Amino acid sequence: MYKILVCDDEKIERKGVIFLFKQMDIDCTIEEIVNGQAALEYLETHEVDILLTDVKMPHMDGMELIKKIKERNLNPNMKIIIVSGYSDFEYAKLAVKLGVSDYILKPVDPKEFEPTLRKILDELDSQKYEKDLKEKSMSFMKQHYLMILRGLLIIKVLLLDNLLER
Repeated sequence: MYKILVCDDEKIERKGVIFLFKQMDIDCTIEEIVNGQAALEYLETHEVDILLTDVKMPHMDGMELIKKIKERNLNPNMKIIIVSGYSDFEYAKLAVKLGVSDYILKPVDPKEFEPTLRKILDELDSQKYEKDLKEKSMSFMKQHYLMILRGLLIIKVLLLDNLLER
C-alpha cells in the first residue's frame, strides 16, 4: 500500500488530485494538508511514498518545503511531484535542482496525471524490489557466514580434543 500526501492550500485542487488517484484504483492511503509547514511537521513523524505539493501556499511554500525535506533527510526515498499553476521556467529549474520527480501544471490534466503517477509507482516498486532483494541477500550471507564460523568452531574444538588426548 502506498502512502500519499497531498499538500495544497486550495481544497478543490486537493480533492481533484485525490479523485484522480481514486480513479486509478491504486491501493493507497491519502492524507491532505493545507500548507508546507503542516506538511513538514507531518513528514517528521510519518513515512510517505509520494508527496504532491503546490508551489505557492501560506506559511511555507512548496519549494521551501522541499528544501527543508532534503536538508533534514526526511523520507529519503519519497517521490515528490509539484502540482502548480506556475509554468515559470525558474520554478521548474529549481524543482529539478531539488530532485523533484515531476512537475504537473494546474489545472491537472487526467491524461497527464495517470502516466506520470504510473511511472513514479513503477519506480517505487522497483526500489522496493531492489531493497527486498538486498535484504534477502544480506540475510543469506549472514546465515552462510554463521555456518562457516560454526564449522570452524567445531573444527577447533575437535583439534583441541585431539591435542588433549595426546
